[in-house]
Amino acid sequence: MTRYLAGLVALACAAPLGAAEIAEGNWRVSQHITALADTRICVLKVEKTDGKLTATVVDTLEQPPLKKGGEPRKLDVKVQEFKVEKGQVVIVLNIANAKSTFEGAIDAKDPKVIRGSIGDNTRVMRGTLTTQEGEKLELATAASRPKEPEPFAAAQKLTRAPLLLQSQAQRTTDANEKAEILEKLKEARKEADEKVPGLYRETIAKHGGTPHAVESAMQLLRAAGRNKASAQEVVDWKEVVKKDAARYGDRFLIEMSTQVAETLNNQKGYEVVALGIATEGTARLKENTPAGIQSRMLKVLKAAQLANKLDNDAKETDIKLAKIETAIDEEYLKSVPPFKPEKFAGRKDKEANRVAVMELFTGATCPPCVAADAAFDALMMAYQPKDLVLIQYHMHIPGPDTLTNPDTVARWDYYRTKFAMEMRGVPSSLFNGKPVHGGGGGMGNSEMKFNQYTGTINDLLEGKSDVTLAGSAKRTGDKIKADLAIEAKEPGENLKLRVLLVEEKVKYPGSNGMRFHHQVVRAMPGGKDGTAVTEKTLKKPVEIDLGEIRRGLTKYLDDFSATRPFPNPDRPMEMSHLGIIALVQNDATGEILNAAQFPVKGK
Repeated sequence: MTRYLAGLVALACAAPLGAAEIAEGNWRVSQHITALADTRICVLKVEKTDGKLTATVVDTLEQPPLKKGGEPRKLDVKVQEFKVEKGQVVIVLNIANAKSTFEGAIDAKDPKVIRGSIGDNTRVMRGTLTTQEGEKLELATAASRPKEPEPFAAAQKLTRAPLLLQSQAQRTTDANEKAEILEKLKEARKEADEKVPGLYRETIAKHGGTPHAVESAMQLLRAAGRNKASAQEVVDWKEVVKKDAARYGDRFLIEMSTQVAETLNNQKGYEVVALGIATEGTARLKENTPAGIQSRMLKVLKAAQLANKLDNDAKETDIKLAKIETAIDEEYLKSVPPFKPEKFAGRKDKEANRVAVMELFTGATCPPCVAADAAFDALMMAYQPKDLVLIQYHMHIPGPDTLTNPDTVARWDYYRTKFAMEMRGVPSSLFNGKPVHGGGGGMGNSEMKFNQYTGTINDLLEGKSDVTLAGSAKRTGDKIKADLAIEAKEPGENLKLRVLLVEEKVKYPGSNGMRFHHQVVRAMPGGKDGTAVTEKTLKKPVEIDLGEIRRGLTKYLDDFSATRPFPNPDRPMEMSHLGIIALVQNDATGEILNAAQFPVKGK
């Protein structure tokens, strides 16, 4: 998760004032994704020069090598601004060419730890500055973390058990072993559902005030509907979270109000509680609160107002929201990707006819996916579809994503059975069916990923293929008819034609800051297994009912949100700019022999 630090942007956080100055010495900068997770970024040396306090980076987080077998590297961090004024500490860091600001308040009662917030124009998290003796950045260890209370540890063990079994089931190829594991998985889930909520409640009751109690309260809030919690219990858990958030300042209080209200908006029976939390969070917004944070809070408020049948209030909120969203979109489109991609100069071999295919598995809640997503967008600017077919599959990794659907999950499973070691998470990228250049990072890493991708793409474009594709697609209302024709010199049972319906541009602001997503797979007409190309010539008519696809997506998302609520509950299903992608793949190896994209014409 540390790779996404480069994507953070400046954000201020108000907090109670304490001592006037930060002490000279070494200070460790950390961010806390949850109440328990401590990611250490760098060590700063604070000293007074000519009567003025300054800060210099003396050590940073170690990063993985850029390539297998390469040398480890240090995260590139520089101090762009350091200011201490009236007990407030502001540190603007340049991390891998992206800006990240910590701002917190010195507490005279605990001057060795400065609590505040760190985040971007959309999301804030806990941030801390902590004094330390040496200059070396030491990673957080089990010994450095507070000991887990017994009930919390038991809850975590029960929660992990189904995940481990699910991973085992995905890895095994033996049918009998898989059936046995799946039976154990069913039992493990049942035991977790029965025992974990009680263990979290016990943690809060016996270990109140600890980070474990805060994390327990958040977990209980996320599953309140499933566990049939009372409204009073929900209010009590919210108060546990709020009390902890107050230690990190007003803007972190807004963040937690947003998160808790988002969670409750997705669960029936807590509409009144969600409205109260959203109203309280909105009242904390100020004129200089970043637009992205205002947008998230107002979306939550609007959803709560509608759930409580306050339609007029929701209309007023929507007017404010629309103005903010327009400004954010305009700024976003100017800055993403954060570099100017060079146009593809053309193939050197004029007889080369192979189309390059990039398949990107990503997630709107995945911070390290930012570099891959932005590089993907840059590829759209650099290549034409006749040379490069781009495909984006969304996954519920690490959190729920409403652009995910059963076909994208099935496609993930297809590749995972072939490339389990190479595809352990998102972002994962495949080029003509081969996984390479996995991983991502923050926005600052996007140009590096773009260069990696183009090197592989340009090589593929010099290849020849014995498979050719032709076709067209037309839309009338919600009905699409496509006619595809495939010529294959060496047909066979393992040669499969797969058809994908993609939406060329979807607006869905994810928690990782990406607002627009391109070439998003909405369905695989004809199924995930495709059609065998057993003759040298295959003509394939395809009929698609967009109304049926929307209904299927709605049911899938409804069922999914019952157990895992979506951070952003928006469900964009306009499907106004669509394309049909046809690809021919060798299922024995996974190699894509050729592909083509056909625009859906008509309305």
